[in-house]
Amino acid sequence: METKKILTRENLPTDELSEQVVRNYKGIKLAYTEVFYLDNEVDEETGMINKETKVKHYTKAQMERNMKALKNAYHIAKGAASPAEIIEFRQKYNIPASIFSIILGFSKNTISNIEAEGVTSLSTGRLIKICLQNKNVVNNYVQMCESIDHTKRDEISKRLMEGII
Repeated sequence: METKKILTRENLPTDELSEQVVRNYKGIKLAYTEVFYLDNEVDEETGMINKETKVKHYTKAQMERNMKALKNAYHIAKGAASPAEIIEFRQKYNIPASIFSIILGFSKNTISNIEAEGVTSLSTGRLIKICLQNKNVVNNYVQMCESIDHTKRDEISKRLMEGII
């Protein structure tokens, strides 16, 4: 994967970096990936630039991504499904993201968006988690989903119910 480039205050390109961060919030351990770039240290009081020391800096876009990642980590810690869990479930049962969105009653792109950007609300994430943990719930939703043709519903149901006695 190609590394994103960021311009430093001297207009020189530098790599976007990332690291795993663990924070505690109200006794809850939140782990997420933070993105940043390294640039010269600046003394906030004097405005002097120390070219000997590199420290973390963040673009506006990186701050927004980091906030989304932190919010997503909070939702997951509070019981929401993670994007990885959703992807794993869909791949295991060969269900496209758009079809899974429709089965769960969301708009066509919701699951794709959640997989790419994280869960947008705790309640949505928890409901998805319940469905991932209980294939019977998903199967019931498949059978009630009139916007998927009957043959496709039967195929999905068969894949979901394989291995259940």
